[in-house]
This record gives sequence, structure tokens and C-alpha cells, in this order.
Amino acid sequence: MRATMILRMAAVYNLAYGLLLAFHPVQVFHWLGMPQTPSIMIQAIGMMVGVYGLAYWIAANDPVRYWPMVAVGLLGRTLGPIGFAAGLLQGMFVWKSATMFVFNDLIWWWPLGKIVLHAWRNETHAVRRMLP
Repeated sequence: MRATMILRMAAVYNLAYGLLLAFHPVQVFHWLGMPQTPSIMIQAIGMMVGVYGLAYWIAANDPVRYWPMVAVGLLGRTLGPIGFAAGLLQGMFVWKSATMFVFNDLIWWWPLGKIVLHAWRNETHAVRRMLP
């Protein structure tokens, strides 16, 4: 039940943030101190964020069965901050931009990681029980 609630919250958050980027792309990136980026690129990011939301919503129905969808989201939430760190070191980003990565990525590592690990363990045990 707890995994379902976490995934529903992640879904709603991602869908809301995706819509915000879709309809107010320049304003959001300006507020976060991100480099000037064409609106269409920001809107594309919003679309990808919204798709994560849809995947989390589906996965919430059965987190053990759909754990690969959660794992893909977790991977994206790991690669984003790595890219941010690289951009920060290259002077492309400012520290104010870190706000986006804290709320969009880092706060989700622990709960999504726990869901993936729990589901993977359950799936592994199920496969072992099926083997002779």
C-alpha cells in the first residue's frame, strides 16, 4: 500500500511539473536560473516528465510486477543530477538551478530505490520457487 501511495504521489508530481513546463517553459527555467533554452526544448522535457508520471501511475497498480518502469524512472532521476553536476563544473548551470534537481530527482531516490529493491527481491524469490 505504501509503495502505491508513493508512486501515485510521484505520478501526480510529475504530471503537474510536466504541465508546468509545457505551458510556462521560459518562466520556470528563468526562475530556476537555468541557461536560456528554446521553449520547444523545455516543453520536450515537460513531455518526458509527464510520461514518467504516467509510468508511475501504471506501476502503482502493481509495483512488483511493474518494477522495471520504476527502475527506468530511478535511472532518469540519477542521470539528471549527474548531468547537472557536469554542467555546474563547466559553468553552464548556477547553484540556484540545483533546486530543480533536489525536488525533481534527489527526493525520489530513497522511496523509488526501496520500491525497486523490494520488487526485485520479490521477483527473484518467485523465479527461484518456480525452478526445479
